Amino acid sequence: MAFQIKKNDGILNVHGALNSENTQNLKQHFKTFLSEVDGIILSLENVTTMEPFSALSLEQIYLDFVRSNRVIRIIGRENRDIAGVMKTTKTSYILSDDRI
Repeated sequence: MAFQIKKNDGILNVHGALNSENTQNLKQHFKTFLSEVDGIILSLENVTTMEPFSALSLEQIYLDFVRSNRVIRIIGRENRDIAGVMKTTKTSYILSDDRI
């Protein structure tokens, strides 16, 4: 599946594979949000595969929001397709424990 970002009920849903190429697009997308909103919810529940670079980039997005005193909730802890990469890169801490 091609990479897509869909907004539904205030949640940004990422669909498809996250790789180094499209992760740069995701980062640019979030740089815009960083200055425009106080908080955001990002769902990784529909991500089919993820490269380590993408997990580390998501961590950087998370840290950018935290440093700016903005709230970001990243959901997708139950997604088995990304769990291994998140664990290997030690970035699973950025995933929210609760579901929406």
